[in-house]
Amino acid sequence: MNHDVIQQLLNDGEATTHSIPKDQQLFALGDPCEHYVIVSNGTVRVELLSPTGQQLLLYRIEPGQSCVMTTSCLLGDSHYFAQAMTETPVELVMMTQAIFKQPLTSSEAFRNFVFNGFHERLTHLMNRTAELATQPIDQRLAAALLSYTVARGCLVIELTHQQLAVDIGSAREVVSRRLATFEHKGIIKRQRGTIEVLCPIKLRAFLSQNTNCGNTVD
Repeated sequence: MNHDVIQQLLNDGEATTHSIPKDQQLFALGDPCEHYVIVSNGTVRVELLSPTGQQLLLYRIEPGQSCVMTTSCLLGDSHYFAQAMTETPVELVMMTQAIFKQPLTSSEAFRNFVFNGFHERLTHLMNRTAELATQPIDQRLAAALLSYTVARGCLVIELTHQQLAVDIGSAREVVSRRLATFEHKGIIKRQRGTIEVLCPIKLRAFLSQNTNCGNTVD
C-alpha cells in the first residue's frame, strides 16, 4: 500500500523526488517544517541534541517510512526540536506543506498512510525511550552491535565508538570501556574504525538472559 500511495502522489504531481548524498543534514534544531517527506530509498537518522552538544539517536527512517517529527510539526505548525542526517545516500519523496494538507483531507488512502505511519513511528519512539530508561548499557550495546551486523550483512562493521555512543544514548568513553570488556571476553575484536563480532551467540545471550558483561552503571 505504501508504494501505491507514494506512486499516486508522484503521478498526480503532488510530490517530487530528490536525491541526497550521505552525511547531509535534512533539518536542524529550530528549523521550520516546510515539507512532508517519505524515504523511498536509503536511511535517515533523527537525533536529539543536548544543551552540551551530545547527540542521542531517536530513530531511523527507512524505505517506505515518513518522519514522525515532521508529521507532528506539520500538523502542529511548529519547528523541529531535533536534527536529521542522511546515514546513506537517500531518495526522498517530498510534498510542500500546502499540498500536504490537500490529500490529507480528500484521500482516505493517503490519510491512512500518514496516520498509520505516525502511530507506528510514535510507538517505536516510546519503546526507544523505555529502552534508554530501563536497559543496562551492556544490553543496549549488544543489541546495537547485533542490529548493525544484520543491517549490513557482515560481522565486520565499519563503526566508530562515537557512533555507537549516539545509538545507545551513552558517552563515547563509556562505550569504549564496555567494548574493551567485550573484547577481553572474546566477543568482539576492535580495530581502527571497525568492530568485528566474533561471537554473535554471546551477544544474543545478553539479551535473552538479561545479563551483562560487567557493571551496568558507568
